[in-house]
Amino acid sequence: MVRGPRKKILSKSAAPLSVHQGKRLEAWIKEHARQILLASLALNLLTCLALFDPKPHTGGDNASYIILAESIFRLGDGYSDNIGPGAPRPHTQYPFGYPLLLAPLVLLFGRNVVVLKLLSIILATGSVAVFSALTRRLLTPAAWAGLTLAAALNPVIVDYSHWILSEIAFLFFSLLSLYLMLRSEDPGQAGKYGRWFWLGLLSLAFTAHIRTAGLGFAVAGFAYYALKRSWKRLLVFTVAVAVLLAPWMVRNRMAERGENRGYLYQLLLKNPYTPEEGSIAVAGLAGRALRNAGIYAGGELARVVLGSDAILKKNAAVKALSVLCALLALTGLAARLAAGPGFLEVYVLVYLGIVLLWPEAWSDVRFLMPVVPLLLLYLAEAVELAARRLGPGKAFPGMPAAAAGLVLALAGLGSQAGRMPENLGMIGRYLDGDRYAGYPVNWRHLFQAADWVKQNTPETSVVTVRKPRLFYLHTGRKACGYPFTTDRDSVFAEIRRTDYVVIDAVSGTTYRYLLPAVQEHRDDFKVVFALQDPLTAVLEVLK
Repeated sequence: MVRGPRKKILSKSAAPLSVHQGKRLEAWIKEHARQILLASLALNLLTCLALFDPKPHTGGDNASYIILAESIFRLGDGYSDNIGPGAPRPHTQYPFGYPLLLAPLVLLFGRNVVVLKLLSIILATGSVAVFSALTRRLLTPAAWAGLTLAAALNPVIVDYSHWILSEIAFLFFSLLSLYLMLRSEDPGQAGKYGRWFWLGLLSLAFTAHIRTAGLGFAVAGFAYYALKRSWKRLLVFTVAVAVLLAPWMVRNRMAERGENRGYLYQLLLKNPYTPEEGSIAVAGLAGRALRNAGIYAGGELARVVLGSDAILKKNAAVKALSVLCALLALTGLAARLAAGPGFLEVYVLVYLGIVLLWPEAWSDVRFLMPVVPLLLLYLAEAVELAARRLGPGKAFPGMPAAAAGLVLALAGLGSQAGRMPENLGMIGRYLDGDRYAGYPVNWRHLFQAADWVKQNTPETSVVTVRKPRLFYLHTGRKACGYPFTTDRDSVFAEIRRTDYVVIDAVSGTTYRYLLPAVQEHRDDFKVVFALQDPLTAVLEVLK
């Protein structure tokens, strides 16, 4: 794991090179390490720009982060939501870390989506740089070069580099935290509380303030120091983390005032989109973990290699590849654990445990984002171990892992290269004035409905819509979601509190919950805007 007495899987001294060319290659890579890193970072940046999307993401999260970043500068309201009617409400679901990173850009450039997305690109390229620094301490030069290139061209990292979402920021600070904590374990640092240890603590605390899943670092640190029986460091770590994390937690409990609005409440629901099904029993979490293991091993792991396109999961060959990737990654992780678990392995185990307990409705490659480069590392190490057992790897330590990294890089580039011409065409149409270039027709219709609302309704209007945060950001009108319940009277009662309601074609919940309530009380509405194929309409609520 780190330089020290514990045996490293890809140690330079694992086996003597018997081929002169192998020695020359290793020496060449060491001599040109800086150029290799810069070339990998340049490839990552160019790929991110070629697949850049200047439009808002269709999820509501990106709108929330912008709105929360604005609230940081709104005196008197604090960190709050002002999307719905009434006074701003203290926000407790999304931690403040990512909005805090956005806040200076929002202050300087306003709601400039392109500028805000450039932060994600910078953090994506920075993540590759930090991963490279981390793996350079663990791998032979050849293996390091291959894995750095694989991370630079990884399609998941590239895909999330052009959204105003917290995933890339979380990835960057997660890797930075791991790098700093590993540095704190260097020979000569054991038992000391130098700069690496304290910087690592600050970084992992900020990571937990970017996404709640960052609390996995606290659990991992506690478990790691307990396993090492490093009781003094365990005590210092626990106290320091508590001091750094407690204020945010206490603030949230006070702001919620007994309401369940946090992730823990959603975690314990059987399905967040059908809350009427109730909560899952504690024993049911084991079944959920098994089902999620099947979801990730049966499709999501392949998307780590081939890209985040959900269509990939439906292909039988891709499912087989996913199973293979899962087996290889677990083999590499198990080998590291067998050699003596380090902070890195303990954290990965804790984080994967959190992912497996998350509701299946949200199971997606995005939740693997913080460990995507590490999964590539373990996958490559499994290839290295297999090659050693078969013979060739003994003469060329690190070369099989380097080859695996190169294959991963080519797979990532290949999955993205085909999309580049179409994406560059979309960027061209956007620059020519088509603000909705590249959106599917159902989303284009929703944004056109939002344009109508912005231009034709009073600024004090309140709208019921499936995507309230996105709608508010686009129109400036207060917006509310509708309750996810089949009780039509309950849905209608919520609609009656607003001035307009949007029937969209972007979510199945609209047809499941909203439309039946509207149809049952059709005389209480007036159609004021409509588009066909697919149907999208704005209805005025008659009062």
